[in-house]
Order: sequence, then structure tokens, then C-alpha cells
Amino acid sequence: MALILCIETSSKNCSVSIARDGSVVDTVEQIKDSFIHGQKLHVFCQKLLAKCKVDLSEIDAYALSLGPGSYTGLRIGTSAVKGFAFVFKKPIIAIPTLYSMAFAKKSTNDYLLCPVVDSRQGEVYASMYNTDLECLEPSHPHVLSSSSFSKYLKKNKILFFGTGIGKVKDFICDNNALFEDNFFPSAKYLASLSEIKYTKSEFAEINSLEPLYLKDFMPNNSKN
Repeated sequence: MALILCIETSSKNCSVSIARDGSVVDTVEQIKDSFIHGQKLHVFCQKLLAKCKVDLSEIDAYALSLGPGSYTGLRIGTSAVKGFAFVFKKPIIAIPTLYSMAFAKKSTNDYLLCPVVDSRQGEVYASMYNTDLECLEPSHPHVLSSSSFSKYLKKNKILFFGTGIGKVKDFICDNNALFEDNFFPSAKYLASLSEIKYTKSEFAEINSLEPLYLKDFMPNNSKN
């Protein structure tokens, strides 16, 4: 039973939620191609706390979308959460971004879930989960080709979704491939998962916590 501030900065969506006992109380978020995290993250936190009439000192824990995703966005989100945790002596809950996306799309439909996050040219960050959210493919940089995920597509329908969906469509043409557009990572998807981890006291170590980058930063990509 916890009051948790959830932060998601892995994509173009700068997103902040407050969750109480695993349910979303409210969310403030904005999707911008210009990546507004550096200017807006703390503003959104203040706005949300005021809207919910909650003081930052009342928060029991801080949930962070760990990545993979935007190098700069993840760095900003991690720094913010570490700052809050250090000042208020509260724990951090780290949740892999692709897992939170899969958790949000879990349903009774009998197909696999493949969340994909945009990476560099011709690549996405991807993972694969079954209907029970068991991990079949861990988060990894995936170089797309016409044979991508073919061993799964031969026997299963797969729902592809996330910020890398446009790239996936360029390479995969299969009757078993399903696509969902306009799905962005969101702090809302951290609510239930963070409550589960809070109950189990599964907290990150503040001094060693680093985003799940998966690849080295490329300085010529100013938006990432």
C-alpha cells in the first residue's frame, strides 16, 4: 500500500504519474519531437503534485522507467529520481521500459507481445513476451530484416507496438504480424508494477543505478 511517483522519459513522451496502491491517481504528460524532458520534467512533477494535493515528502517511493530508449531522456529521468530519493530518503523502483509496455498490452488474446522502441537507423530495441508475460527474448538492439522474428511468426501471431513500429512495418510483412500505431511508453504503465515491487521491497541501489542504455551514446544524434 504505497503512494508512488512514476517517471517515464525513455521516449518523446515526458510523462509523470502518481499511483496509489497500484492504481493511477493522475498523469501529466506531453509528446514532443523536440524532447522537452530537460525543461518540463520537474515542472510536470510540481504540477501533478499540486493537482493531487500531495507534497513530495509524502511520496513513499519513486518509480523509474529504466530503458532502453533515449539516452538523454533516460539520463534526465534517472537524475531526477536519484535527487528525490537522496533528499527525502525514499526508495527507487526501477522497471524496464519494454516490460512495462508489454504489461500494459497484456490481454486474453492468444498472441505474443513484441514492444519495440526506436533506436538508430535500421534498428529497434525489442523484447518478446508470451501471454503470461514470460520473457522469450530479453531487451536487445535488433537489426531489422525481412527475417526478423521469423521463428516466432511461423507459429504465433505477434503484436508489434511502440515507438519503433514504423521501422518494423518497413521490414516485416507476414499474416501473423499485427501492428499497433501511436503507442508510447507512459508513466501510467508503471503504476501496478511499481506497487508489486514496493510490496516485495525490490528497490534499486541509488549509488549504482544506471539506465538500461544497451548501446553507447552517439553524440551526432541530438534528439537521443
